[in-house]
Parts: sequence; structure tokens; C-alpha cells
Amino acid sequence: MTDVPAALTAEQVSAKWAAIAPLIDKLNDRTDDKDDFDVHPRSSLARDDEWADPYHVSHAVKACIVAGVDHLHAVKVLIVDAQTVHVAAPASLVRGCLENISAAYWILHPASRAERVTRCLRWHMQNAKDQHKAIHRLALPDYKPQDERIAKIVAVAERHRGIDVKSVERGYSSTAVVTYADKHVDSRLGVLTPWQLCSGFAHGRPWANLSFSEREEHPTSDPNVMVVRFSTDLTRALYLVRAAMNLTQDLLQMHQQRSRPQY
Repeated sequence: MTDVPAALTAEQVSAKWAAIAPLIDKLNDRTDDKDDFDVHPRSSLARDDEWADPYHVSHAVKACIVAGVDHLHAVKVLIVDAQTVHVAAPASLVRGCLENISAAYWILHPASRAERVTRCLRWHMQNAKDQHKAIHRLALPDYKPQDERIAKIVAVAERHRGIDVKSVERGYSSTAVVTYADKHVDSRLGVLTPWQLCSGFAHGRPWANLSFSEREEHPTSDPNVMVVRFSTDLTRALYLVRAAMNLTQDLLQMHQQRSRPQY
């Protein structure tokens, strides 16, 4: 998938959106197919799953793919189907895609099985920690104590030599996985910069609007105060979506390699 040129006409931008939309629909259909993203028994990913059982590496990766594509498809529905271009919402959605696809890429990318399993367990550890923070105060009757869930993950980590148990216990951060993807994915659109920009919009940071959005300035009765109206367009949204699409394409190619026999 080629990157977006520095300057495009309105017609070229519309044409690129028309080309991208069915690709995103196809991705969304794939995540809805229970037989897609299957793992061949003789593949390296199947062996990863055996090491990490019951925290299958393929399941963690599939969960990230589903979440990432869901966010990406929502951007397409908003912009192409509903023909509505919000200032911040597309960026917030692309952020969700970039974070999830980066996490899957981070898990699958290492050549070492021990490292892939370590990262999968770190992903599960972070899930356990985040779950505890969110719902432990609700005192649900069937809720398992955090220590019990963490101990189960650590027990899996201790089964195989080469798995970094201390690393597993730390979990992971979105910043770390996005930075990793940015370093290893070959795309001049990058991963880290689009994600940081999207995060700026998601958090309502003024710098994101000031650096990326169109703006109209209107004076007020106070010479030191100006009313500013921010807006965006299809070109700006295209940049963010193409960055997410490039990363997703690289991940899917890698998944294909890991989930099929090498001989």
C-alpha cells in the first residue's frame, strides 16, 4: 500500500477514500468471520499457543485485530457513509486502531518464541490489572481476586526457560507498543506521530488543533482575546486513516506468516 503524497487535489482525495472504503469493509467482514485468522497446527503461532496455554498468543492478537478494525470501520462509516467529518472524533477512533494494531504487532514481531509468549503474557497481565482497577470496587459476587488472576499468568510464565517473568509482571503500555511499531514498520507516514496527534485530539489538547486543524480567527472586543473556529477536511482525515491502514497491512502479512507452516 503506497503512502499519501504530500499534496493531493480534492478529486484525488475523494478517489482515495473511495478506494479505501471497500478495503476497510472487507477487513471488518474478516473479523466477523469465525474461520478467518485461523492458525494451522504446524505453524509457529500454534506452537506459541502451546507454550502460552491457556493464554493463547493467537487469541490475544485476534482480540487486538478485532478491536483495531472496529475503530477503523467506525471512521469509515462516519466519513464515507454518513459523510460527516468531525474535528476530533475520527482522530480518537484512529487512535484506538493504532493502539490495538500496534499491540498485536508488538506481540507477533519478535523472532524469538519466548519473547512472543512473554509479550502475550504481558498483554494479559495489563488486562488483569486494568480490570481490577475498573471493577474491584463493585464487589461483584463472582469476581476473582486480582492476586489469583496474576498468579495464574505468572505460573504460565514460569513454565518455560527464556520467558522474562519480571517483565510479565510489569504488563505493558500503549506508548511502548506504538513506539515499537513506529521503529519497525516501514512507512513514511509513521505510527508514533499519528498516534500522538490522535491522542491530542482524544484528550482535547489545544496543540493538536493548533497544529493540524483548519482555523478561522475572529476578533472580539478584547484585543487580547480572539474567537477561533477549528475544522478539518477529508485530506487530514485521510492521513490518519492511511497511517492506520499501513500498520494494519503489515500486521496482517506477519500474521499470515506466523499462522501458516514454514515447510
